[in-house]
Amino acid sequence: MDEMPAIRHPLGLPAGSVRALLAMMVAALFWTLLLIPEDKGFGIPLFLFFLTAMVLLFFFSHGKSISADPNQAPPFGLPRGTFRVLIVLGTAAVLGFYVYRYNQSPLPRLVPKPDQLDQWPGLLIAMAAGLGGGYLIGRGPWKRSAFFQDFNAWVSLLAMIGLVIETVIVLFINPNLRQDHKVDLTLWESILTGVVSWYFGVRS
Repeated sequence: MDEMPAIRHPLGLPAGSVRALLAMMVAALFWTLLLIPEDKGFGIPLFLFFLTAMVLLFFFSHGKSISADPNQAPPFGLPRGTFRVLIVLGTAAVLGFYVYRYNQSPLPRLVPKPDQLDQWPGLLIAMAAGLGGGYLIGRGPWKRSAFFQDFNAWVSLLAMIGLVIETVIVLFINPNLRQDHKVDLTLWESILTGVVSWYFGVRS
Protein backbone atom coordinates (compact mmCIF):
# COMPACT_ATOMS: atom_id res chain seq x y z
CA MET A 1 0.00 0.00 0.00
CA ASP A 2 1.37 3.40 -1.00
CA GLU A 3 2.35 5.68 1.83
CA MET A 4 0.33 8.90 2.12
CA PRO A 5 2.31 12.02 1.16
CA ALA A 6 3.48 14.00 4.17
CA ILE A 7 1.87 17.34 4.93
CA ARG A 8 4.32 20.17 4.27
CA HIS A 9 3.40 23.44 5.89
CA PRO A 10 3.92 26.64 3.86
CA LEU A 11 7.48 28.02 3.78
CA GLY A 12 8.69 25.12 5.91
CA LEU A 13 7.42 26.80 9.09
CA PRO A 14 5.46 25.07 11.87
CA ALA A 15 1.70 24.85 11.32
CA GLY A 16 -0.06 28.13 11.92
CA SER A 17 3.05 30.33 11.54
CA VAL A 18 1.89 32.06 8.35
CA ARG A 19 -1.61 32.62 9.76
CA ALA A 20 -0.08 34.06 12.91
CA LEU A 21 2.11 36.42 10.88
CA LEU A 22 -0.78 37.51 8.65
CA ALA A 23 -2.97 38.14 11.71
CA MET A 24 -0.22 40.25 13.29
CA MET A 25 0.30 42.21 10.05
CA VAL A 26 -3.42 43.01 9.80
CA ALA A 27 -3.60 43.98 13.48
CA ALA A 28 -0.44 46.09 13.30
CA LEU A 29 -1.69 48.07 10.28
CA PHE A 30 -5.04 48.61 12.01
CA TRP A 31 -3.33 49.77 15.22
CA THR A 32 -1.00 52.13 13.32
CA LEU A 33 -3.78 53.81 11.35
CA LEU A 34 -5.93 54.16 14.47
CA LEU A 35 -3.17 55.98 16.35
CA ILE A 36 -2.41 58.46 13.55
CA PRO A 37 -4.48 61.65 14.07
CA GLU A 38 -7.48 61.76 11.77
CA ASP A 39 -6.65 65.30 10.67
CA LYS A 40 -3.52 63.92 9.00
CA GLY A 41 -5.79 62.32 6.43
CA PHE A 42 -5.25 58.73 7.49
CA GLY A 43 -8.54 56.88 7.50
CA ILE A 44 -8.95 53.20 8.24
CA PRO A 45 -9.56 51.34 4.95
CA LEU A 46 -12.77 49.36 4.96
CA PHE A 47 -11.02 46.14 3.93
CA LEU A 48 -9.23 46.09 7.30
CA PHE A 49 -12.57 45.68 9.05
CA PHE A 50 -13.18 42.59 6.91
CA LEU A 51 -9.71 41.19 7.52
CA THR A 52 -10.23 41.68 11.23
CA ALA A 53 -12.66 38.77 10.87
CA MET A 54 -9.66 36.69 9.76
CA VAL A 55 -7.78 37.77 12.89
CA LEU A 56 -10.74 36.59 14.97
CA LEU A 57 -10.82 33.33 13.01
CA PHE A 58 -7.15 32.81 13.80
CA PHE A 59 -7.78 33.74 17.43
CA PHE A 60 -10.61 31.29 18.03
CA SER A 61 -9.98 28.38 15.64
CA HIS A 62 -6.21 28.31 15.20
CA GLY A 63 -5.54 25.85 18.02
CA LYS A 64 -8.04 23.30 16.73
CA SER A 65 -6.59 23.40 13.24
CA ILE A 66 -3.10 22.33 14.37
CA SER A 67 -4.03 19.99 17.22
CA ALA A 68 -4.17 16.86 15.09
CA ASP A 69 -0.44 16.32 15.60
CA PRO A 70 0.52 16.74 19.26
CA ASN A 71 4.19 16.70 18.25
CA GLN A 72 3.77 19.67 15.91
CA ALA A 73 5.71 22.72 17.06
CA PRO A 74 3.72 25.92 17.77
CA PRO A 75 3.95 28.84 15.31
CA PHE A 76 7.60 29.92 14.92
CA GLY A 77 8.47 27.56 17.76
CA LEU A 78 7.22 30.06 20.34
CA PRO A 79 5.14 29.05 23.38
CA ARG A 80 1.56 28.17 22.48
CA GLY A 81 -0.78 31.14 22.67
CA THR A 82 2.00 33.71 22.14
CA PHE A 83 0.32 35.40 19.21
CA ARG A 84 -3.11 35.42 20.84
CA VAL A 85 -1.57 37.16 23.86
CA LEU A 86 0.24 39.64 21.62
CA ILE A 87 -2.97 40.51 19.78
CA VAL A 88 -4.92 41.01 23.02
CA LEU A 89 -2.18 43.03 24.74
CA GLY A 90 -1.44 45.04 21.61
CA THR A 91 -5.10 45.95 21.13
CA ALA A 92 -5.51 46.89 24.78
CA ALA A 93 -2.34 49.00 24.70
CA VAL A 94 -3.39 50.83 21.52
CA LEU A 95 -6.90 51.58 22.80
CA GLY A 96 -5.53 52.71 26.16
CA PHE A 97 -2.93 54.95 24.55
CA TYR A 98 -5.56 56.42 22.22
CA VAL A 99 -7.77 57.41 25.16
CA TYR A 100 -4.75 58.84 27.01
CA ARG A 101 -3.35 60.71 24.01
CA TYR A 102 -6.56 62.15 22.57
CA ASN A 103 -8.73 62.16 25.69
CA GLN A 104 -11.65 60.61 23.85
CA SER A 105 -13.06 57.23 22.89
CA PRO A 106 -11.64 55.59 19.75
CA LEU A 107 -15.10 54.30 18.77
CA PRO A 108 -15.85 57.14 16.30
CA ARG A 109 -12.68 56.22 14.39
CA LEU A 110 -13.92 52.64 14.17
CA VAL A 111 -17.11 53.59 12.35
CA PRO A 112 -16.71 53.33 8.54
CA LYS A 113 -17.16 56.58 6.64
CA PRO A 114 -20.24 57.05 4.41
CA ASP A 115 -18.05 57.29 1.31
CA GLN A 116 -16.67 53.81 2.08
CA LEU A 117 -20.04 52.09 1.97
CA ASP A 118 -19.88 51.54 -1.78
CA GLN A 119 -17.00 49.13 -1.16
CA TRP A 120 -19.05 46.82 1.07
CA PRO A 121 -20.49 44.55 -1.68
CA GLY A 122 -17.14 43.92 -3.37
CA LEU A 123 -15.31 43.28 -0.12
CA LEU A 124 -18.07 41.03 1.21
CA ILE A 125 -18.08 38.96 -1.98
CA ALA A 126 -14.27 38.75 -1.94
CA MET A 127 -14.17 37.62 1.69
CA ALA A 128 -17.02 35.12 1.33
CA ALA A 129 -15.64 33.67 -1.91
CA GLY A 130 -12.10 33.49 -0.56
CA LEU A 131 -12.97 32.03 2.82
CA GLY A 132 -15.68 29.65 1.56
CA GLY A 133 -13.77 28.58 -1.53
CA GLY A 134 -10.57 28.02 0.42
CA TYR A 135 -12.38 26.00 3.07
CA LEU A 136 -13.97 23.68 0.52
CA ILE A 137 -10.88 23.29 -1.67
CA GLY A 138 -8.71 22.65 1.37
CA ARG A 139 -10.73 19.53 2.15
CA GLY A 140 -10.41 17.89 -1.25
CA PRO A 141 -8.55 14.62 -1.92
CA TRP A 142 -5.67 16.65 -3.38
CA LYS A 143 -4.82 18.42 -0.12
CA ARG A 144 -1.69 16.29 0.43
CA SER A 145 -0.46 16.58 -3.14
CA ALA A 146 2.87 18.34 -3.71
CA PHE A 147 1.30 20.74 -6.21
CA PHE A 148 -1.46 21.82 -3.83
CA GLN A 149 0.92 22.30 -0.91
CA ASP A 150 3.31 24.31 -3.10
CA PHE A 151 0.34 26.38 -4.27
CA ASN A 152 -0.53 27.12 -0.61
CA ALA A 153 3.01 28.33 -0.05
CA TRP A 154 2.75 30.72 -2.99
CA VAL A 155 -0.61 32.04 -1.80
CA SER A 156 0.86 32.67 1.65
CA LEU A 157 3.68 34.67 0.08
CA LEU A 158 1.25 36.65 -2.08
CA ALA A 159 -0.86 37.47 0.97
CA MET A 160 2.13 38.72 2.95
CA ILE A 161 3.59 40.70 0.04
CA GLY A 162 0.16 42.18 -0.66
CA LEU A 163 -0.18 43.41 2.91
CA VAL A 164 3.30 44.94 2.76
CA ILE A 165 2.44 46.75 -0.49
CA GLU A 166 -0.82 48.01 1.03
CA THR A 167 1.03 49.29 4.10
CA VAL A 168 3.64 51.13 2.03
CA ILE A 169 1.05 52.80 -0.21
CA VAL A 170 -1.30 53.78 2.64
CA LEU A 171 1.37 55.04 5.04
CA PHE A 172 4.10 56.42 2.79
CA ILE A 173 2.94 57.00 -0.80
CA ASN A 174 -0.65 58.28 -0.80
CA PRO A 175 -0.13 60.82 2.03
CA ASN A 176 2.48 62.58 -0.12
CA LEU A 177 0.28 62.77 -3.21
CA ARG A 178 -2.39 65.28 -4.13
CA GLN A 179 -5.95 64.06 -3.75
CA ASP A 180 -6.44 63.60 -7.50
CA HIS A 181 -3.16 61.68 -7.78
CA LYS A 182 -3.62 59.23 -4.93
CA VAL A 183 -3.46 55.54 -5.78
CA ASP A 184 -6.97 54.09 -5.95
CA LEU A 185 -6.78 50.91 -3.88
CA THR A 186 -10.42 49.83 -4.16
CA LEU A 187 -9.87 46.90 -6.53
CA TRP A 188 -6.53 46.01 -4.98
CA GLU A 189 -8.04 45.81 -1.49
CA SER A 190 -10.83 43.54 -2.72
CA ILE A 191 -8.29 41.20 -4.31
CA LEU A 192 -6.13 41.29 -1.18
CA THR A 193 -9.15 40.51 0.98
CA GLY A 194 -9.95 37.52 -1.22
CA VAL A 195 -6.37 36.18 -1.17
CA VAL A 196 -5.94 36.51 2.60
CA SER A 197 -9.40 35.05 3.25
CA TRP A 198 -8.71 32.16 0.89
CA TYR A 199 -5.51 31.30 2.74
CA PHE A 200 -7.23 31.36 6.12
CA GLY A 201 -10.06 29.26 4.71
CA VAL A 202 -7.85 26.61 3.15
CA ARG A 203 -5.71 26.33 6.29
CA SER A 204 -8.54 26.35 8.84
